[in-house]
Parts: sequence; C-alpha cells; structure tokens
Amino acid sequence: MTASTPVGTVLMYAGRTDGAGVLNLITAGWILCDGSVYPNAQFPDLFAVLANSYGGNASGFAVPEYKGLFLRGLDGSDPNQRDPGAATRTAPRPDLPNVGNSGNNVGSVQPDSLEAHTHGYNYYNSYIKSTHTLGHECLSGSTTSSTSTVGGAETRPVNQYVDFIIKAVTSPDVVPVGAVMPFAGDLATWTPSLAGAGWLPCTGGKQPAASYPNLYSTVSNMFGADDQASFRLPDFRGRFLRGVVGQPVPGLPVADPDYLSRTAPQPGLAYPGNTGNLVGSLEATSYAAHSHNYTYNNDYWNCAATAIGDHAETNAGVTWTTAANGSLTESRPININVNYLIKAVTA
Repeated sequence: MTASTPVGTVLMYAGRTDGAGVLNLITAGWILCDGSVYPNAQFPDLFAVLANSYGGNASGFAVPEYKGLFLRGLDGSDPNQRDPGAATRTAPRPDLPNVGNSGNNVGSVQPDSLEAHTHGYNYYNSYIKSTHTLGHECLSGSTTSSTSTVGGAETRPVNQYVDFIIKAVTSPDVVPVGAVMPFAGDLATWTPSLAGAGWLPCTGGKQPAASYPNLYSTVSNMFGADDQASFRLPDFRGRFLRGVVGQPVPGLPVADPDYLSRTAPQPGLAYPGNTGNLVGSLEATSYAAHSHNYTYNNDYWNCAATAIGDHAETNAGVTWTTAANGSLTESRPININVNYLIKAVTA
C-alpha cells in the first residue's frame, strides 16, 4: 500500500479497537466500518465516494456496517451471474431515513441461504408371506409428511472474526499496524520481500513480542500465544473472514446469530486466543435448520376376495433416515483462494 491508497478503500483489521486502538486508526486516516453516521462535512472526501450508498439522513451519511457480515464482490455486469439473487438484494439501513442501495449495487445486503437440494430415503414396501388369500385392504392412497428439522440458526462457512476499516481521508496516508489485506501472489516466493515492506503472512506463525512491539501491542494474544514473551499471528488459511458483531447497531438484526458461542483459534496453546464476540474467535460451518417433505402410502382399497390372514408389516416403529445426496464436507459460498497479510511495522 502506497501514498496512492484511495479514499473508500476497505481493509480488514485484526487489532484492538478500544480507545487507544480507535485513536490510532483515526490518526492514520481510517475509521471502523461500524455503520456510524457522520456529518457530510466531517469526512468530505469519503462522502464524495460513498454518498448515501450505505444509508444516511438529511445531514449525514453512514459508513458501511459490516458487523457479522461476509463481503461479496458486486455482480455488476458479470455475464456469468455468479450471484443469482443479485436483483433481490435489500438495502442495508432500514433503520435510517435514507436506507441505502438495494439490488445489484454496492452496499446492498443478502441473507444467508441454503441451496435447493433433495434427500433420498428408504421406505418399507413389502409384507411377510401370508397363508391366506388377499381379500381386503390393498395399499392405494398416499399422504405427505415431513422429516424432522435439523441444522443450526444459519448457513455459513467456517469463519474467523475481524474488524473492517475504511480509508476516510486523503492525508495522512498510512496503513495502520494490524491491518489485513488479501494478497494474490505466492507466499513461498514473496514472503521475504513482503517482510521487508512490513507485512507478514497470516499463517499462525509464532513471533517474539520484542521483534514486533507495535504489532504485539495491537493484537496481543487475541490469536493465541505460547507464552508471555511471544504471540501468534492470525491463521486465516482455509477460513472466511467475517465482521465482528461487537456492539450491535440498534434497530438492526444481529447478522451472526451464534456470535456469543464462538471458540478460540488456538485451543492447544497456553493462551488459546479470543472467544465469543471478539476479533480472532472462530465459528464452524453450519447449515440452516430445515426439513423435507416426503410422500408415503397410508390408504387402502378393498379387494374382492377372502380376508387377508397374517397382513403384517415388519417395520412398525422404525425411524427412517434420509441419505445425503452430495459429497461435500462443509457449507460454503462460491469463492476463490487468496493469501492474507498483516501489517507488522510502520513503514
């Protein structure tokens, strides 16, 4: 990141956001993507970029509110239509006079969704042998029932909490220590030169606190630590990054329904890292609770013959289990791989 970093740029942030942490961000020209409404004149450069895309009122504009959310690239004019629900996306701030963009536009939001799918199931369709002639009660009709409801509160991929920050002013133009950015190159090739520029790979590496005092004061043991003299870098390999809920915005639903039950990122270490509603905490993949309808025979019609004799099914009281119809081991959105880097020192 150089002096050409444009206003409106969004980065992830893995550090403290208490009083001192927020002050450091503002000093560097960045503010949190927490949905706050600012007077238009306070950040005129940012207002010129955002306008009311993320909501606002008569005298102010809202910055993006990414609490509990995943970021998705705008589908725009993509002929592949990777977002099949782009046209039905909703405005981000129904709690404000100006609700912001909807549809296939920057700033619009979309709830989680479970892709349409089916399940196979086995059912009983034979009888034990009878010593009598079949007379009455031959299977004929059917009815529709439902499987039991299974699943969680939402459909989501495995994810780790971060904050999101946005460049609010033209000057100063400093990327704060603790900022995280995606990197499209190969770490095996570029790690030495990246370290020289003040960036480290987010692969969970152990670092001496004395070697990176500014980064240590920013992340501490949020991502785990082996002892008091060292700390672990974030390990974002194979994980999606999700905005920490933090303090929920009044009037808006909490986007992460399980935000209080998130787990530590390094459970095997002396200091396992943050849990719950804090940056660094982990959340496993899940699919939203749902059930399936199925049809089974339950009616009879009369057959003209001697009454049936034994007339018995052999599966009374048995619970049937549906079979999965896929080979996937997680719930996930369409995605593409990148590496992540964290700003370790001020250039």
